[in-house]
Amino acid sequence: MTRRKLIEILKWVWIVAVLLGAGWYFYRHYQEISQYLGTISIGRLIICFLLLLAGKLAISDISRLSLKKINYDMPYTEALAITAVSQLGKYLPGGLWHLAGKFGFLKIKGISNKKTTQVMVVENLWLLSSAGVVGMVALLAFSSATACQYVKFLCSPFVAKVIAVALTLIWVVGLLVFEYLFFGKRKIIFRDFLLVLAELLFIWIVFGLSFWLVFPPHTGYLAQVTGAFSLSWLAGYVAFFAPGGIGVREVLLAVLLGAFFAGGEVAIYASIHRLLWLLAEVFLGGLSALIFGLPEVPEENSSDANL
Repeated sequence: MTRRKLIEILKWVWIVAVLLGAGWYFYRHYQEISQYLGTISIGRLIICFLLLLAGKLAISDISRLSLKKINYDMPYTEALAITAVSQLGKYLPGGLWHLAGKFGFLKIKGISNKKTTQVMVVENLWLLSSAGVVGMVALLAFSSATACQYVKFLCSPFVAKVIAVALTLIWVVGLLVFEYLFFGKRKIIFRDFLLVLAELLFIWIVFGLSFWLVFPPHTGYLAQVTGAFSLSWLAGYVAFFAPGGIGVREVLLAVLLGAFFAGGEVAIYASIHRLLWLLAEVFLGGLSALIFGLPEVPEENSSDANL
């Protein structure tokens, strides 16, 4: 059995296990779940959906800015269509179809394999590193008690805040150093770099706020929810065996927010948020493809391929 086949089987086993586990939990806790669902505000869900769309739109601009690193100016509408459609591939068994799809779209645009790889590396570095940093900083700066459960010296709020500031500075400097080594000094445009930082911060704030809105009105712990969501998204993204991070994100959220909410409560709200997340991605992918279209193979290339 090949390694690829083994991974494919593992992913299907994981999906089935998650679905069976979720079904069993909902069956055993039906009354409790009904009470939780009764606390959800429809108005807040609508705002949650709109915030998810805003975050997804910002991610598309991150894609556009990553292309500028190789001196390729892509219109935002085209970057939106490519990003919104290709990201749907992560729900297919295999886990990497969203990357393969985006790679294929950029190849259609005539971008070389080397430059396409550079673009995808820097884009994913921006998103993954920012999710980790925002998540850790939010928990360290605003909820040292959560960090204290795992690392004792972080029980001091002062120490936790100092580490949060230091972590932010190290991240920013690290990104600059990486871009200098990866692209060269001439490719660093500080105006674009600051824009990237601002958009990354915006992305995780609106995503965290969207998750917080799924909770009942007057729920506190906004910073903690935002930090926990950023870290759970990161864990779900890198979990190759879980398409779309299904199951991984929900479990980590329940663990990180266990000091403030019941684990079952968090799992329910995380499931509702995932449904809205999926709806936002499908809506944005379909609408952008319909309005702006997708890259097509130039006619001369198509003719050559038929010879």
